[in-house]
Amino acid sequence: MRKDTIRTGNILLCLAAFLCGVSGFLFSAPAGRESAPGSSAGLRIATYNVENYLTMGRRINGRLRTNAGKPDSEKDAVVRMIGMLRLDILGLMEIGEPRQFEDLQRRLRKAGVELPYSEYLQAADTTRHLALLSRYPIVENHSQHDLPLLVNGVMLHSPRGILDVTVEQSPGRRIRFLCVHLKAKLEVAEYDEAGLREAEAQYLRRYVREILRADRSARLILMGDFNDTKNEKAIWHILGKPEWPDSLKALPLADDRGEFWTEYWAAADIYSRIDYIMVSKRLEDEIDSSQSGIARPPFWNEASDHCPVFLTLKNPSHTTIPTTGSTR
Repeated sequence: MRKDTIRTGNILLCLAAFLCGVSGFLFSAPAGRESAPGSSAGLRIATYNVENYLTMGRRINGRLRTNAGKPDSEKDAVVRMIGMLRLDILGLMEIGEPRQFEDLQRRLRKAGVELPYSEYLQAADTTRHLALLSRYPIVENHSQHDLPLLVNGVMLHSPRGILDVTVEQSPGRRIRFLCVHLKAKLEVAEYDEAGLREAEAQYLRRYVREILRADRSARLILMGDFNDTKNEKAIWHILGKPEWPDSLKALPLADDRGEFWTEYWAAADIYSRIDYIMVSKRLEDEIDSSQSGIARPPFWNEASDHCPVFLTLKNPSHTTIPTTGSTR
């Protein structure tokens, strides 16, 4: 056999292997999800920090611009990521003013992503905001835009507040969503940023406790960018002790390589897990672990310095529903 024929065969084999690898790059992505969202595939939920989808000072093509929006190439990557996930509910962090949120919604619709119901929350931070998009109607809204917090004798305010809405997937089948973006790990001369983040966490623990003590069967999801790793006090406060009936579970979601990090902080060259989806006890039996994880396609960092974390809940026909009032 001629050598050039052997080389050609090897090249074709390598190319085939590469294409197979690309087609299956996401253990955690919904690549195998053929049915439509909200059907037998279950309810898919995600939290995603889209990294400064807003107007700010940026260096573009080597020039500093003081009032520039997120580049179109990055916006396109965000839309591509969201479209790939085929979501029913999406919590968003680092959304800018309302027109920036509207811009993202327009781009998603153009890409065929239909999430017609929304909530947008403006709090103490005038630049970065929380938002939520839903395929299903929002039937209750208890969002908290002003959270005064006492930190070392100084009265401060939670930068992003708590986005708190209830979505009804079908008559009588509701989920309450809390979306948060806690204070970033950036030094501030005026106050202790770690102290503020811990105060936010303590407030969240009380907030969750009130909800779950009022209704122990509540189907509750807390998700977002918590700006802390699981070994820090802020996360401990929020979760509570496992034996508590009002505790939450931070789902140990991973990417296709079994890695848990959700954010890359370039300035420090650090990969961290700081984005979480936490669920109440009532929801634990509904989780489809095989269709939940961290989405990390090859283009993830073209969109944001964070990766989406997503969860799929089984449809009722595939779920054993505990009786009302059960604390498990």
